[in-house]
Formats: sequence, structure tokens, C-alpha cells
Amino acid sequence: MSSSRRGLNESREDQDRGSLRRRSRASRRSTFRSAAPISTAGQGTQFNLAGPSDNLQLRSAHEPFVHPGYSDLNPSYEQPNNAKPIWSLAKPLPRVVRPGMVPTKNELLENCVNAELPAENSQNLGLDVDPNEIEKGRIEKSADVRKMGAQVTDARLQRENNFIKTILAADAETTSNGVPQLVKTRSSQRRATIQRSSIQSPLYTVQEGLSEHTSEQNKHSHESQRSEQGGEEFDPGQDELIEGNRSLETLRLDQDAYPEDLHPLVQELVEDEIHNNHTVWSVIRTHHREALAESLAVFVQLTVGFCADLSVTVAKAGNPNTTDWAWGFATMIGIYISGGVSGAHLNPTITTMLWFFRGFPKRKMPEYFLAQFLGAFCACFVAYGVYYVSIKHYLLTGADDDIINCFVTSQRSSYINAPTALFNEFIGTMCLTIVVLALGDDQNAPPGAGMNSLIIGLIITCLSMSFANQTGAALNPSRDFGPRLALLALGYTSELFTNPYWFYGPWAGTLLGSFMGAFLYDFMIFTGGESPINYPLERTQRALHKSHMKWQRRLRLTPKQEEDTVV
Repeated sequence: MSSSRRGLNESREDQDRGSLRRRSRASRRSTFRSAAPISTAGQGTQFNLAGPSDNLQLRSAHEPFVHPGYSDLNPSYEQPNNAKPIWSLAKPLPRVVRPGMVPTKNELLENCVNAELPAENSQNLGLDVDPNEIEKGRIEKSADVRKMGAQVTDARLQRENNFIKTILAADAETTSNGVPQLVKTRSSQRRATIQRSSIQSPLYTVQEGLSEHTSEQNKHSHESQRSEQGGEEFDPGQDELIEGNRSLETLRLDQDAYPEDLHPLVQELVEDEIHNNHTVWSVIRTHHREALAESLAVFVQLTVGFCADLSVTVAKAGNPNTTDWAWGFATMIGIYISGGVSGAHLNPTITTMLWFFRGFPKRKMPEYFLAQFLGAFCACFVAYGVYYVSIKHYLLTGADDDIINCFVTSQRSSYINAPTALFNEFIGTMCLTIVVLALGDDQNAPPGAGMNSLIIGLIITCLSMSFANQTGAALNPSRDFGPRLALLALGYTSELFTNPYWFYGPWAGTLLGSFMGAFLYDFMIFTGGESPINYPLERTQRALHKSHMKWQRRLRLTPKQEEDTVV
């Protein structure tokens, strides 16, 4: 009897173990299936080798404990992470509205009549198109470039008219000079598709300045159309509803409603930051926090890199690949230090490229440049001090050039000519820039939180292995120029500045390579409007001309007669 019971229990246990194994395999299969297909903005389901996207459970697992009352004493802790744009190498780059994307007053007034004649340019060429489809960007490719160009022009005009109507008709905040501003919404709200409707329709505010013109009679049909496409329904709350019913004709006649330059309408999209200023130094740090963070990150990055070069050189038996790995992980450390504050550009060419192609504020550029060069200058002194005794011992039998090459870049062999050195830095920086923009593109395949820093570090390691043999792979003007000044102060004068490589390699080569890399990525992949590649050339020229005239007035270089004319 007992043996039969034992057998029965064992059979049940075997069945349970078998069912557990089957459930385990099934769960693994379901996990794999759920992780593989992901959906990106504006795209269908993709089987992406970059892995699954983040979810609420993963994010909540990393949230720390917060003591009750902590946020009352430190109000900035509850500030949203995206309270202001940060052009960071540690996360996707921000999406900003730039001057070239917004029409001028005269352009808008000239195009007002086109709002009542949708797709006029396309119809003039005999095209039977749907204005709604054109406005959404659904333009069929054609062998005739004129037909595609007419549809693109119609789409841009309709979007801009809707955008400006939203701003002027919105119940938005008003600045001291009477310029209305957009209402900033939460970043978690879904981007809404632009919908053409009647002029008298109520407006909703949506993320990144997109407007949704939806009248009461077509609201339900629009939602059903979106649900058929597999998208989530956009159900604005009472706070998001903006009542505005001024007709386009009224706005066209009321020319005083338009400022001369419409770009200020979209300049103040960022909420004011909250800071924990408990001391006098905290106030100073608040106003220069980004520059201080950038300088600290550069200092740590280059100190680690220089020390790695020195350790291999003075040992006389080290593995050169050690320095490549050290530079990669040093860059990763620098990005982790200031990636959430200054963006951890660590490189003047990256800062300049982000200004031209992604809208980084040019007023911050001088402070960033100074911080990057100062951090490099100090890092050279510290690394030299750490290895001072070893350097003196090495110089008893070694050459000064070996120590110099630990801090600066140059032609590593006499047969490497100037074109080779320039091209070496150009290609290396171009590859680096393409990877930086790819990691910062939220519509590509951005890695998970915190992974950008590691990946860029590995990219630096790879580029060092590929391009350091001929020139040392500067890829960065501050990484080369700061140590040159420091070595000059330490008494090293041999060919620090007599060899013109210091200019055409780390300066000209890296800057040209960075701009070429950004151009190639935006030309072939990037779809955002903040890149000058993606809006008309005349808009870019107009924005540059306005900036040039503004700086002339600031520097008082404009003659009095012209200044009065401009005013």
C-alpha cells in the first residue's frame, strides 16, 4: 500500500516537474517573442537587434528610496528630467525648433491664402492629391522631381499655417512684450497627427509644437481612423483644451498679431529650473554648473588617458593596446560624470557640430570651449606630476619625444606626410560623429538608459586602435592643444608649435570630419526638422543672415544709417 502511494507521489512529482519545464520553456519563448518586435515612433513593428525598449517595471526597479520631506527641502529633486534640453552624449538628443523651421511674418502673410487652397502647387501641376495625406508627409516618389517638390512645398505651407494659428489662437502665456508663447505639455503625451479641418475648429496643444486641428463634427472619425492604424487614442484633458476660433482671414488682417520675426514665438518652450541654493557657492555653481561639469569631466578623462600613456611608455615593455582601452573607458567615465548636466561633449568639434546640426545654443559655446581647454590643461599638469619621478628616470636613457607623445598627437613616423595626417584625423572624427548622432537619434535604435556612455567608450577604443598608429588619433582639439600649452609651461619647446600639424590635424581635420559625418548621417538617415539638411536652404541662409546682423549690432559694427533702417 505504501509502495503504491510512493509510486503515485513520484509519478505526480514527475508530472509536476514536466509541467514546470514546459511552462518554463513556454515563458522563455513568449519572452523572446515579446522582446524581439518593438515599435518606434512613426514606424511599424520591427524585429530589432538592439533589444526591447524600456518599461515601467525596469525603471521602477532602479528608483531609490526618498525620505519624507526630502523634496520639500530640496525641491529640484522632483523636477522632471526633461525640464530643459540637454545636448548630451549620454542619452537621446533633444528636439528643438530652430529659426530656419519657422516662417517670417511676410512669408506667412503671403501664404495665408494658400490655407484656403490646399495643395495649390500640386494641383497646378495636375496632381490629384489629398491635402491631409500630403500634410502627414505621405508623398509618393516620382521620376519627376518637380511633382515631389510641389507636394513638399504644399505640406510645409500647411504645417506652418497650422502651427502659427495654434500659437496665435491659443490661450497661451504672454511675455512682457506681448509675444504669445506655446504651452508646454508633458513629454509623456503621444505625438498627435496633424489633421486638416475647418478654420473655426478648437485647437489642442501637443508636444514639440505640433498642432491638431479637430472640429467637433470630425473628431470621432479622426479617432477611429487612428485606431484602425493601430495607434493609441489621444484624449486631451480639460487642461489641454484651448478655445480659439479666430478665422485665418481675421488673423491675416490683424497684422499686429504677428511679430516681425516669428522665431521668438518658439524660443521660450523650456520651463524655469528649480535649484537647491543653500549657500553662496551654490548660487555661483547654478549659473556656471554646465561649464564646471564639462571641465571636471574633461579633467578626469584626460588625466586617466595621459597616465595610461605614461605607464606604458616608462615601463618600456607595456602593451600599446592598453592605452586604447584606457582612453575608451576614460571617455566613458567622463560621460558618466557630466552627461546629465553639461552633456559631456568633451570635445569642441562635437559642441560646434551640435550647434550647427542640432540647435545647441551658441551663447554657451565660448564657456564650453574654455572649460574643455582648461580641463585638458590641468589634466596634463596632474598626470605629469603623478609620473614626475618615473619620467625623470626614463629620460636618463630615453628621448623627450616619447614623453611628449604621451600628451600630444603628431606624425608618429617621419614618412607620414601632411595629407595623410589630415585625412587620418578627418576620417576618425567623421566616424565618431556618425556614431554620436546615431546614438542620440530617438527614432533610430537608441540603447537603454546608461548604455550610451559605455558604447561611446567602446567606440573610442575601436577608433584608437584604428587611427592612433599614424598620428595618435587626437579626434579632439582640446585634448591636443591644452597639453601643448602645459608642456610649453613645463619647458618642453621642441616642435610643440613649429610643426604645423598642431593646427591642420587636431583642429582643421577634426572640425571638417565632424561636419562631414553630421552631414552624411542627416542626409541619409535623420528626419528631424532641427537639422538644416531637412529644411529649405533659403531658410538657413536667412537665419544665418539674421544672426550676423544681430552680432553686428551687438558689436556696434553696423553703420548708424543701416541700424536705423533695421530698427
